[in-house]
Amino acid sequence: MPRPVKWLIAAVGGALIAAVTTPLAQASVDIVDITIPWGLVAALLTVTAYVLGLRLMSDTRMLALFGAIGVVVVIMVLSLPGPGGGVIVPGNLSGTLWAAAPSLIFVVLIAFPSPRGR
Repeated sequence: MPRPVKWLIAAVGGALIAAVTTPLAQASVDIVDITIPWGLVAALLTVTAYVLGLRLMSDTRMLALFGAIGVVVVIMVLSLPGPGGGVIVPGNLSGTLWAAAPSLIFVVLIAFPSPRGR
């Protein structure tokens, strides 16, 4: 399969995963007086596993880069106000972490040296 097709598939896969996990990132549960953001943790683990899997699967960083771009672009778009003024990613702590943390995690994953060696 040509590399640009692989890159497109990785980006579309990242976009789909981000579209599914973005609403999940706001889920939380209250235990006693502590709020546990289980949705944010699950969403971050999911997108991290996706990009890490792409990074480990390929000899180059391009596949992981395009997967990460797909995730980040969808998160950015869903953070913008819609036609009625509503947003899917609100400006609370979980929303801010969801908007910023994947990008920081992806920088580390993509910059990490190749596990296969030369």
